[in-house]
Amino acid sequence: MRTVRFELLRPGELLEEMKRFSVAYLPVGPLEWHGPHMPFGTDPLDAQAVALGIAEKIGGVVFPTLFCGTEAARDPEILRRMGFAQEDLYVVGMDVPRNPVKSCYFPEEVFGVILRENLRQIISLGFKMVVVVNGHGADGQLATGARLAKEFTNTSPATVLFTRAMQKLDEEDQQLGHANISETSMQMYISGDSVRLEELPPREVPLRTCEWGIADALQFQGKGNPEAVVMHDPRDATAALGKRYVENGIARISAQVLDCYEKLCPPSGQ
Repeated sequence: MRTVRFELLRPGELLEEMKRFSVAYLPVGPLEWHGPHMPFGTDPLDAQAVALGIAEKIGGVVFPTLFCGTEAARDPEILRRMGFAQEDLYVVGMDVPRNPVKSCYFPEEVFGVILRENLRQIISLGFKMVVVVNGHGADGQLATGARLAKEFTNTSPATVLFTRAMQKLDEEDQQLGHANISETSMQMYISGDSVRLEELPPREVPLRTCEWGIADALQFQGKGNPEAVVMHDPRDATAALGKRYVENGIARISAQVLDCYEKLCPPSGQ
């Protein structure tokens, strides 16, 4: 059977795939705290599922997932939005003081070097396009990915796209966040056995970001509630909703890739 996973391809199969559709996908995301109910690999596993779905839908080869990502210390304003009374705390990413285990974050400059080398190696194989499917929303991660995509697109033979695995279902969608209903639902759909909602407290206990390391995106944008309580509760998550988010990411990125690829390799006769 045909596979889209690079590590399972023989040389001849790889060359055939590159001839058919010369696009490589690189799923990326850190090993990060996602509440007591979710695995540390949530972000890269989300990115991997979307990347595999895109390759199966439109073609291309998926490289082994890069379990790597960056975060920075929160500034006083973000700490306040997370519900902390002390604005001089040192909190990196989602590693709130109450967490029993820390995330495996890389410094931004180290993450940049790792991502750069992975892109260099993939491009050296001769792919016309590389699509980084990113599963993590940290500002440093987004800035580094966008910067490297622009650099390689302008200095190498390949075009590099930096994309987000999780995207709004529509313009009205406000459910995106960290370990809240959207990410929990995606992980339930991708690998349901890895999610344990029973590890969360009873429904009457509010999930404050500063206590649980769970947040709505709205909270970071200053549009959450004053108590910094998660509004889009992971205890309401369903695999059906997760399926919608995964398929939405696949559809949106597939359209972006096809549009770019047609400009790079227009059909014969055009």
